Amino acid sequence: QDDELSYALGKQGGTRKKLERSSGAIVQYVGHNAFFSGTREQRKRAREYMKWLFEQLEGPVYVEGWEDRDDCTVVDVPSDCIGYVTGARRAALGGIETDWGVLMFFM
Repeated sequence: QDDELSYALGKQGGTRKKLERSSGAIVQYVGHNAFFSGTREQRKRAREYMKWLFEQLEGPVYVEGWEDRDDCTVVDVPSDCIGYVTGARRAALGGIETDWGVLMFFM
């Protein structure tokens, strides 16, 4: 559980900040509990996004019904470009997430 909390917080709270920015909700941790503040939709998205973040630790994440969501975009990345798009230690992907206030992962 401590590993999950560390992951959810991220380095210097980076993952928490990404969750907040992408969902629009305020995300705070007290002990091993996450608290979400905002509109119902913002809180719902924050919970979903956190679930996806944990799922990606186990492998690829598939967002059911992504075609009908206004908060998901799927981009086909050729397999020979994945390393370039991801960057060393996920730096390129993380930079895009920070710059644009989004969460990105491979499905």
